[in-house]
Amino acid sequence: MQYTYFSDEQIKALTQTIDQQGYAVLPNWASPEELEEIRGLVRRSVAAAGNSYVALTGQQAVVGSTLYDWGRSPVMLDLCKRVVTQATGRAANDDGLHQVLRCLVGDSGRRESMIFHYDSYVLTTIMPVCLPEGAKGDLLMLPSKRPLRETYAMNLLDKLKIDNRWSQRYLINAYQKGNKRFTQVAMEPGNMYLFWGYRSLHTNLPADPNGIRATAVFHYDNLHGASSLVGRIRSSLGHVRPRPRAMV
Repeated sequence: MQYTYFSDEQIKALTQTIDQQGYAVLPNWASPEELEEIRGLVRRSVAAAGNSYVALTGQQAVVGSTLYDWGRSPVMLDLCKRVVTQATGRAANDDGLHQVLRCLVGDSGRRESMIFHYDSYVLTTIMPVCLPEGAKGDLLMLPSKRPLRETYAMNLLDKLKIDNRWSQRYLINAYQKGNKRFTQVAMEPGNMYLFWGYRSLHTNLPADPNGIRATAVFHYDNLHGASSLVGRIRSSLGHVRPRPRAMV
């Protein structure tokens, strides 16, 4: 990580940029050496998964790597805390980062693309690790599509409206017809991209299945993490494991 401190002016500028254009960029977040090290982890993980889609979720899944260090970094955590506080005027609901290393490859990777969704976390940051030579799987979003919901029940209704074949087909058709409301972000490996994952409806475009599209994703501030309704729903599901939603 090549960043060590963010001034109040920088935090304010980042927040305003996200509000205005849907996302902000921190160039060269990773050094070339860090990027190559993480790429090695990607290659090993994809090979272990039989050259198929794989997601390494949580800090323990990347122990010993640069990603593990970032997930515990005071600089990274301070950045996320201050951006959220600047945007919302309140302290975050949790103190840690939820992280995922997401690797798309082959047909399984294409099946995990073009799935529009809202995140449960206020802030999402994403750093491309490696992108295919062909179609790179650009980030696609409808920025600030909804407000921060006061209750988990309202949040759940939002997600149910999107998580069905009709809504997904409508959104895909709208994008393919050139709807100007969409923001498409052509990302570059090593840069860190920040956006409002909770408020913005987003997905990634399909990437070339002959290459690997790998992204390190960090989420911060689970808005409804302390909701009793969340706990009751999880308890009622019991051993049933819901299909994970595409991240970015």
